[in-house]
Amino acid sequence: MPSENKLSIVGIGPGSPMLRTIAATRAIGLADYVVGYKPYLDLIGDLLPGKQVFSSSMGREVDRVAAAVDLLEKGSVALVSSGDPNVYGMAGLGLELAQKPSAVEIVPGVTSFTAAACRAGLAFRECVAVISLSDLLTPWQQIEGRLRLAAETTMPVALYNPKSKRRDWQLLRALEICGARDVLVAKNIGREAEEIFYTNSEKLIEEESLRERIDMTSLVIILGRGTFRGHAAAQAAINLVGIGPGDPSNLTQEAAGILQASQKIYGAQRYLQLIGSITSAQKVTHSGPCPERMAARLKEAKQTAEGGGMAAILTGGDPSIFSSGWRIQEITEGAPVHISPGVSAFSSVAARAGAPLVNDFALLSSAHDPARLSALAGAGFAVVAYNVKGLEIVSLLEEVDPMRPVVLAQDVSRDDENAMILTAEDLLAAKPAGFRYTLLVASANSHIKEGRIITKRGYENKYSY
Repeated sequence: MPSENKLSIVGIGPGSPMLRTIAATRAIGLADYVVGYKPYLDLIGDLLPGKQVFSSSMGREVDRVAAAVDLLEKGSVALVSSGDPNVYGMAGLGLELAQKPSAVEIVPGVTSFTAAACRAGLAFRECVAVISLSDLLTPWQQIEGRLRLAAETTMPVALYNPKSKRRDWQLLRALEICGARDVLVAKNIGREAEEIFYTNSEKLIEEESLRERIDMTSLVIILGRGTFRGHAAAQAAINLVGIGPGDPSNLTQEAAGILQASQKIYGAQRYLQLIGSITSAQKVTHSGPCPERMAARLKEAKQTAEGGGMAAILTGGDPSIFSSGWRIQEITEGAPVHISPGVSAFSSVAARAGAPLVNDFALLSSAHDPARLSALAGAGFAVVAYNVKGLEIVSLLEEVDPMRPVVLAQDVSRDDENAMILTAEDLLAAKPAGFRYTLLVASANSHIKEGRIITKRGYENKYSY
């Protein structure tokens, strides 16, 4: 295989070209071959002219990855995955079958559950669990155990694969386990026939006609601890923009377009510096406590909008994941705000490490509850904790399987990036100092190979390969 041929596993976002990142478009553009599930390839048809394309149907994941690996003998390959490759995507299987995992590029994308949250004005401020209800690759006993664990502390839960024609009882069971809560249903996010509505678990359990609107293209988000329920406009002169974790190539096409069309852009100085090459708009920062900063930005953004201009207020990563963007919605006083999703920090860290999240996972906004982190990891979840201090590592990992792969990262996707990929035992021995880390404990069934974390998705239970 020529040394310059590269396998890129590319997240194309939920569907709309506007929610595709600049990096994803570039990676597909540089590939000689593009491999993917046929409906996903249809979503990127504008990028395929001149490409040699290999497609297959549902259930042929191993065939697709094997074809991508074989095609590396002939040229560079983009293996596409909807949403983000680490969120029930192709990252794990791609790294598992690749001859040199260290040479594989994982290109993160906007995840479907965060895109749905942004469309609905929903924000996660403390935590969220992400669980697939499909028991094709994961035994139902494990899925139910994870649901119960999330329900014990009323964690919000984003349910993937909630219901299909042949599998309809799992959603009812999940709703019963999680108890009486508000629910967001999002269908075909970023695609034709997009549909978003709020309901509650009691109505979904009681009304079969309501459940019939849910299928495999749907996400069901059960609200819970720390969720903020706001409202987002499809289009507005005031925009809350997720700029991703650092590198401007992580911007979506929508975000880049908004920044280029804005007269004024508001945000922290470190965010304004990151998008300097994207736009020549006037950039404004504010000091002081967070609520006051947000209020000042919104006030000035409203003045810009009232004068006929467009304004953007920046958040790092994605506005729905542990950002202060919800404060903007809280004080809008009727001013419509459009929320533009971005690549989340957890997606960028996962992509840097390989494939640590391809099964169920949980996100925690802080490291203040070591018992919950160890319980989640013990149930097989991958766990990502934000804002971790080096001194907290011992308490966080002392009850975690010492051989479990972990990542300790700072400033991923920026010039001063720092990421350690090792076992929990070795990280404890390293005794890292410092602060503002992201700690990622990989999914169960993970191992490290050539400095990359590879997680089995469960295909070995269905296929022989």
